[in-house]
Amino acid sequence: HHILSLFVQYAPYKLAEGGWDDVKEEFADRCIAEVARYAPNVPASILHRQVLSPVDLERIFGLTGGNIFQGSMALHQLGPMRPVPGWSDHRTPVDGLYICGSAAHPGGGVMGSCGRNAAQVILEDGK
Repeated sequence: HHILSLFVQYAPYKLAEGGWDDVKEEFADRCIAEVARYAPNVPASILHRQVLSPVDLERIFGLTGGNIFQGSMALHQLGPMRPVPGWSDHRTPVDGLYICGSAAHPGGGVMGSCGRNAAQVILEDGK
């Protein structure tokens, strides 16, 4: 058995018509159909699937608007500006308190790197 994860970015939180609870399975079907154009055996290989819409991400994980990045990924929020100037090295003004989520550098979408970076800083600080 194998696990396939389709991460579809930029799905809007609010839809022009209807709600995610009504359309998410159809949306997932369309995504799988697109994958099938390049890997035709995928649809018949699916034993189970879980479809999480932006609304589900907010409900289940508390991610406002379903935003996994915990803030803008625009230039003014990257590198030394993430999450705010002076905190991009994962340290905060509170001794022993470190930032390691998607709001920290390099941001969401680079799985595990925020935690790894924070762990390295903690080791450097001898905590």
